[in-house]
Amino acid sequence: MDVAEGNTSALSPSFFSVVGGEPVVFVKFAKIVDGTPYFSDEWMKGNVVINGDNQFSGVYLKLDLYNNEVHYRDPKGNELIALTPIQRIILFDSSAQLIFNFANAEYINANNHLKGWYQLLTEGKASMFKQIKKQINENKPYGSATIERSVHSTFQYYALYNGNFIQVKKFKEIPDILNDKKDDVSKYIKANNLSGKTDDDYRAVFNYYNGLK
Repeated sequence: MDVAEGNTSALSPSFFSVVGGEPVVFVKFAKIVDGTPYFSDEWMKGNVVINGDNQFSGVYLKLDLYNNEVHYRDPKGNELIALTPIQRIILFDSSAQLIFNFANAEYINANNHLKGWYQLLTEGKASMFKQIKKQINENKPYGSATIERSVHSTFQYYALYNGNFIQVKKFKEIPDILNDKKDDVSKYIKANNLSGKTDDDYRAVFNYYNGLK
């Protein structure tokens, strides 16, 4: 889905009337000394997709991956949590020239019962997703009356193939998942010394598969 050019500008009142919002309770992330519950602590300009055809561009966004909430800034600069279900958001990191595409699990596949946001790494006949899970750990330093919190991130990968949303527990399982081209995929992985240690390894395999006839 190409949402680089949204058909409605978020600068008009329509986005803010459509999405609705509630104030952020900042105390819930108090005393975090390491890590972040967000995909990025920085506000990023992005596009929002609601109900398929309703696309809004130029929204300042933060994605809370701990509570699976989308935060946005209203015209007055207030930070709000989106109340309306959002299908997809696209975040633009202008300084690094990168684009991050996130899909709401409820809209990825009707057969899954998952919740939260999944980063779309590549899309095609077989699509690859990455789930970034956030866990908050609490620690009370010796001699201190204050509890400190740290946020730990873990990653899981999923394939959308033949209408099924499948967790890829091990990189070596991919040829069995893409079983109609199992031998071709196995040879490609071996020839390119791919190990699954980076997102680019997953992208490469699925892009190769999607390019096969």
